Amino acid sequence: MATAVAVAGLAAVVAPPPAHAAPPGAGQVEEGRTETSTTVRQPDGSRTVTLHAGPVRLREGARWRPVDLTLVAGPDGIVRPTAVAHDLALTPTGPVVHFAGGGSAALDRTTPLPAPRLTGHRATYPQAQPGHDLVVEATRSGFVASLRRTDPAAAPVPPLALRRDGRPAGAGEPLTGEALVETESAVSRVVAAAPPAGPAPVPFDTTVQTTVARTDLSGDPDLRLGTYDGTALARSLLTWDTAALAGQRVTAARLLVHQDWSASCAPRAWEVWSAPAAGPQTRWSTQPAADRMWATSTETRGHAACAGGWSAVDVTGLVRAWADAGAPAGGVQLRAGDERDPLGWKRFGSAEGPHVPHLEVTLA
Repeated sequence: MATAVAVAGLAAVVAPPPAHAAPPGAGQVEEGRTETSTTVRQPDGSRTVTLHAGPVRLREGARWRPVDLTLVAGPDGIVRPTAVAHDLALTPTGPVVHFAGGGSAALDRTTPLPAPRLTGHRATYPQAQPGHDLVVEATRSGFVASLRRTDPAAAPVPPLALRRDGRPAGAGEPLTGEALVETESAVSRVVAAAPPAGPAPVPFDTTVQTTVARTDLSGDPDLRLGTYDGTALARSLLTWDTAALAGQRVTAARLLVHQDWSASCAPRAWEVWSAPAAGPQTRWSTQPAADRMWATSTETRGHAACAGGWSAVDVTGLVRAWADAGAPAGGVQLRAGDERDPLGWKRFGSAEGPHVPHLEVTLA
């Protein structure tokens, strides 16, 4: 059962794993589903609408299939995710993805890799280079590759690079990820992602960060907020398709995000603000101005003594305002309560990873 905590007059809710992953229970009837939403009628006649920040299922003929990023080896020995929209293959020299809309991206590497260790959506290639492991994560639109130093005495982490359609990707192109240096690890990192659908896709989520000036971060499986060093600063932006809520009577709503990593287990506040919709062109310098803070929480997960997990905040007032206004899209900004405190640095799962942020809305 969820536990409500009053924080500065705003409701913070600590939630168990979301119920949307399970089939409807006794007396519940599923009324509709799309790639990004599910509507269930409850025994009391109310409806629960779950709106995801990205696709959680794929259309296969007349049926839906859940997106599944779990990496498995096929009969040909090639490792692939179980069910995604794009063709990602972990070849002997690294990941290659062919996008459903055309084009491809690959890790720019020619030497063979050791056999990977598979854990869920991650593949770890031990000692891919002396003193460094290569970690590849399957995402919903491609992959992320990270080279991580395992030996403190090893040489500095060499930069990774991508090839796009067989050619080296130029600096600043959408498929080239800028290095995101953080104090918790020495990492070289690149993100290969299918281009977003249009200039203002909905739903959508992304991170904006002061140290990332050119690159679209919407293909990254992390949503970041706060500062890791007291100087660099990140915020996250999410937009949902709220057209189905227009004119409906909202009786409850909560935002659920999965805290993957925090700088410590010490409680540090994070906030939910309303904000105009973001898009793939949004950067720190062009981020939409936040309107109003609607919720805050000090729940902190994802460190040594506080395992990662789902957290929720009550956003009933905000979602009710969207419904009353007939808003076709609703946007929020997530930020640290103290944007100068490195202990408030957090990483939430984005719509690219296994834990997709979502709204659970109850309609009368």
